[in-house]
Amino acid sequence: MTILKGDVKLVKSQVMDDVPEGGGAPTANVVVDGSSNAIFPDISEVDRAAGRVSARKVHVWVQSDDTDTYMGANLIIAEPPNDPNVSVTMFAGETFDVRTAAISRIEAYLSVGPNYAGFLFGNHINGQATIQIFQRTDDLPAIGSTLALTKREGFPDQFIQYVRVTEASVVLSTFTDAQGDFQRYVLTLKISDPLRADFPGFDVARIDPTKAQLAAATKVSSVIVADAAKYYGVVPLEEGASMGDFSVKATGIFTQLVPSAQIETPIADARSNQLLAGVVSGGGAVTSSVTLAFTTSQSLFVGGAIKPNTLTVVNGAVTVSDSGGRLMSAGTQVGTIDYDNGILSLLTNVFGTSALTFDITYQPAQVPQAVTQSQSIRVTAESRALSYVRTIEPAPVAGTLSVAYMVASRWYVIRDDGSGAIRGPDSGYGAGTVNFTTGTVSVTLGALPDVGSEVIYQWVEPQAARSSELLTLDNGGKFYWPFNTSGVSSLAPGAKSIEPGALTITWNDGTPRTVTDDGAGNLTGYGTGTVNYAQGTFRLSPTTIPAPGTPVNVTVDTATLATASVAIASGSGSFGVTGISPGSVSLTVTGQLQGKYLATPIVDWGPAASYLITDDGAGVLYMHLAGQLLAVGAVDYAAGTFTLNANTVVPTPLALLLTAWDNVYLRKNKPAWAIDVVAS
Repeated sequence: MTILKGDVKLVKSQVMDDVPEGGGAPTANVVVDGSSNAIFPDISEVDRAAGRVSARKVHVWVQSDDTDTYMGANLIIAEPPNDPNVSVTMFAGETFDVRTAAISRIEAYLSVGPNYAGFLFGNHINGQATIQIFQRTDDLPAIGSTLALTKREGFPDQFIQYVRVTEASVVLSTFTDAQGDFQRYVLTLKISDPLRADFPGFDVARIDPTKAQLAAATKVSSVIVADAAKYYGVVPLEEGASMGDFSVKATGIFTQLVPSAQIETPIADARSNQLLAGVVSGGGAVTSSVTLAFTTSQSLFVGGAIKPNTLTVVNGAVTVSDSGGRLMSAGTQVGTIDYDNGILSLLTNVFGTSALTFDITYQPAQVPQAVTQSQSIRVTAESRALSYVRTIEPAPVAGTLSVAYMVASRWYVIRDDGSGAIRGPDSGYGAGTVNFTTGTVSVTLGALPDVGSEVIYQWVEPQAARSSELLTLDNGGKFYWPFNTSGVSSLAPGAKSIEPGALTITWNDGTPRTVTDDGAGNLTGYGTGTVNYAQGTFRLSPTTIPAPGTPVNVTVDTATLATASVAIASGSGSFGVTGISPGSVSLTVTGQLQGKYLATPIVDWGPAASYLITDDGAGVLYMHLAGQLLAVGAVDYAAGTFTLNANTVVPTPLALLLTAWDNVYLRKNKPAWAIDVVAS
């Protein structure tokens, strides 16, 4: 009689549960086909949230009285689970093995490899989430790599735990024994899972532990991929397949053996140091009057960003001013202020509900994004405290300072509000003050920070968010038309030079307008501007811009430009011509910026560079530096000769524009600067 399909059955093992003794020998209990929960139980809410590995052992049993030869059977998972968060795989075990052996096979994806070139530093206890290792080199295990800790290898109580490195740091420490001092690198490694047992370690010694000593304590090993088990599962096809196809397209080749909540979020184009927007002055105070209803339901827009602590809104006997993001009247908060956008909002109708005329005075601001600076205080068992004081030099820009600290592995941040007060979302976060004159920051945290964490200060420096009045703008910040003697609207050198005092510009916008050259490089009249006589160019900024299409007439006396290569000897030189027109001299020289601090030698700052020198029409030669003019010599127009200072002092503010003015050393130590003309 033939062995029938129904004679081949699945039967349960002795213990169908997730306990160490689960599995075991086969029983006579048949796994009923199509019965719910015949092998696995339902998924609890706890398991669905936290994840769980369920392992069940079943046996294949041929229940037949026939004596035909059993030729074997195929076992497959025919369909994947309907729940996308559940995966089912199977692998072959032994007839009498239990769950612990099966789980060991799963965990044996990694196997203990060669000894790691380091040793466990001191005893480590169950539950510890960091381990320390001492070694002879400063090589760190890669983040994400795995090490094996083998406790009492070869003894009956041997225990192995695989640990994955999540963070790593190293420090070189000096130790002393009877022979003197010696050094070892001490690694501190954070691991993904806490230790599951106590692991005895070693004290640092000049001679590394022996094999016998390692066996009696803990051996640290590298790991190798073993692939100890083969797993079988099922995935659906993305496209249909036919007989004879050499390949099929499936949804994937991987499945999960253990639950994982890891989520990867790529961060592109991000800075390692953050950007903050610091509100800085945009000019002098302005005053305006507006008539409207300023109420709790109607905000007031002043026209642009506001510098903190400069606003007043007045109507009759009621005055409202700002303080740290709040609108105050007679010492009571009556509203809020959005400095960045210039919007005022009332919390109470301090002015009533009717339309009134308000006199508004404030200092305009700008909100440039600037790279933050940061410092931190390491929190140790000795330095752990609620209150911290630190002086930041130079003092931060108002409204940009934040202090972050960690409690119970969670970050809390408090910030300054622009008035010198440091607050969080509520008083429980902590509070403090910052003095914008001295840079002293005093904070009291809401709770004791975690040992091993850091209290982090971040802020924007004044040099990174400079007030607009400190910046040198081209043409004084005015709109201008560029022209040259080639008839092109450009500042490229013209075909001819301009005779000083011989330039006139006219147009008619309903009224005749005239702008003339004063002979000293300036345009005057119904507009302003500058003239470069030697290059044959000028810039015109009319008082009122004429309508499009208005003809602009330029009358100019030109001269042939004389050029020559001249040599400087002992700071003097000759142009080779006499009777030079005042205001027409233009020199290009090579200069070297130099710095000197206290008693240090004079040092060159950066490579030598080309600089433009022009005359002012009165016999003084000026070097053009970072949009500013520096007197560096004199010219004798009649004789056609000139002198240049071999070394000219450069004012510190100008030097900082020429250098990396955000360099902390330059700001704090204030070296002396000079420009040295090295060639012409």
